[in-house]
Amino acid sequence: MRGSQFRRCVVFLAALTIAVCFVLPGFAEEEISAEDLEVEEVVEEVTLEDTLVSRPLPIDFTGGAEPQEQFYLDENIYQDPTISVQITYKDITDYQGQKSRTAGAWIVDIRIGDASQLRTAAAESFDTNTTAQAVDIARRVNAVAAFNGDYVTRLNEGFILRQGQMFRDKLKGRRDVLLIDEDGDFHVFTAPKKGDLSDTVDGKKVINAFYFGPILVENGEIPKKMTNFTYLEPDKFYTRLAICQIGPLHYKMILTTNNQDSNRTSGLKIRDFAQLCRDEGAQTAFNLDGGFSTTLYFHQERVNSQENVNFREVPDIIYFASAWDGGENE
Repeated sequence: MRGSQFRRCVVFLAALTIAVCFVLPGFAEEEISAEDLEVEEVVEEVTLEDTLVSRPLPIDFTGGAEPQEQFYLDENIYQDPTISVQITYKDITDYQGQKSRTAGAWIVDIRIGDASQLRTAAAESFDTNTTAQAVDIARRVNAVAAFNGDYVTRLNEGFILRQGQMFRDKLKGRRDVLLIDEDGDFHVFTAPKKGDLSDTVDGKKVINAFYFGPILVENGEIPKKMTNFTYLEPDKFYTRLAICQIGPLHYKMILTTNNQDSNRTSGLKIRDFAQLCRDEGAQTAFNLDGGFSTTLYFHQERVNSQENVNFREVPDIIYFASAWDGGENE
């Protein structure tokens, strides 16, 4: 009896082992299935609306509506009914042509409901030499996302028109100019001279103008001959910043990192940077101040912080503001 019972136990255990081997993988597959992870729901949570509410802000130097915490969908996304901002960090090593180096860029995709939400602000005023940390200026004006501008006090020349007000009209044909009209559309001019520009373009009022350059992309193409600004160190791997228009009320701000970043990444040469902007869908792209001025501000802090770097104080910023007042008067 004992020998027979032992044999029956062995047979039972063998059968049980075989069953477990076949059944458990099925359970494991179900536990990590897309349905159980609710992948579709996750995607829906970060899908941004294409249609935004148009609520004009005053064309002056007041700030925007204060961003509301509930509209930060995660650490890289903000969307309320009037604005959406989505930040992506990507590897751009292939743009360098040097596999021994690594490079990264922040791509900030921005959509606004009204052109007035693309704004500028000064440390004190656009006709003074006062500077401040870009993040401090951004906090003061309730920016959703903010970036350094073109360092208006660097030269006593240029075409400086901000928030509809002219501060300087001293063109000398030395740099390119970007005009942003009342509809939020970009217009670029190659090294214009005095008298070439005014406070209107194509019959529309100019709200903001920038004097830095060069033009990186025009009509979806990189200029065959790019203005040679030696101060940009165009043939060096450098931290750079560009403002790009993708389409109506749709923009991208693109920043490269440099080799002082904690990840030891390095930036791009100017023409490779232009190619990056074009590949990101820019119909128009304009280079702004880079180096230690380069700033990406989001959710009350500088995103592109770097170890052992003293960021330069700047006289001006570009920022994108919310116009949402919480739904009143709907």
